[in-house]
Amino acid sequence: MISIIICSRTGNLDSELSVNIKATIGIEHEIILINNTDNKYGICQAYNIGVKQSKYDILCFMHDDISYHTQNWGSNALAHFTSSDAAAIGVAGSPYCAFMPGPWWGSGILYENLLQHDKNSIEAALKANSGGMARKEAILLDGAWFCIKKSTFKQVSFDETNFKGFHFYDVDTCMQIHRAGGKIYCINDVLIQHASLGEVNSTWIESALVFHQKWAAHLPATCLNLTKTEAGRLEYKTLNSFILACAANKYTNKKIYAIALKSLLKFKQGYLFYKTPGYFVKFLFKYLLKKGAPFYSLNY
Repeated sequence: MISIIICSRTGNLDSELSVNIKATIGIEHEIILINNTDNKYGICQAYNIGVKQSKYDILCFMHDDISYHTQNWGSNALAHFTSSDAAAIGVAGSPYCAFMPGPWWGSGILYENLLQHDKNSIEAALKANSGGMARKEAILLDGAWFCIKKSTFKQVSFDETNFKGFHFYDVDTCMQIHRAGGKIYCINDVLIQHASLGEVNSTWIESALVFHQKWAAHLPATCLNLTKTEAGRLEYKTLNSFILACAANKYTNKKIYAIALKSLLKFKQGYLFYKTPGYFVKFLFKYLLKKGAPFYSLNY
């Protein structure tokens, strides 16, 4: 049995989505719709309300623009909790959370078992994901779709104080679960299609900086066995992704590379990676230059 919690931008559950859920979930469930038509709530607040209203042991948090392509996906999701130590599962995420600010996928090591826009790939994706209950341990999950044991909320909650909008609520909650000792997995036996891509805007950038300031003492976090050189490469890939996001949002070179230099100087493990001095010089040059196009091409 699953409680499905949706923060709705329209106040009503789309009829097609309602039919899709009922036709595919395969088990007893409830749908808790948090009406956010007037943008009254940030998603953390909306989800915390949903948690309090829920009556089942497994809580499914999902965007209102997805659809399901797996029959009896509810049973598949429950099986991951009943047969293992899982505290949370999702269909996209990463086993590495970088010290550097950036997107959860910025390191380049990501698990993604969902469809983005491409309806023609449904049959191939279903075939690829038909191998049973395969999963990979992760640190972070994407918020398009993820499930958490309700009992886990005795130790964690969606952080309404630091994340008032609609970004980084998912990875922040995952970090809380990780620090509490809970296991997180990316699964491949629930296939969803997501109709939209997340917006990497200035609000997203601000949330990224808040997230990394909040968790700085505990980052990087990983469930992989990496060398310091390998971790260094992942850090700079993540930082490069962040630089590109800032540039796309018209941040000045001075502002971009002030953040990059600050992050670089705080990353103690970075000094063990032989390319750190080169990055420092490049970032300092771009910071002092102030004008011109951001420095995009970083070599790893």
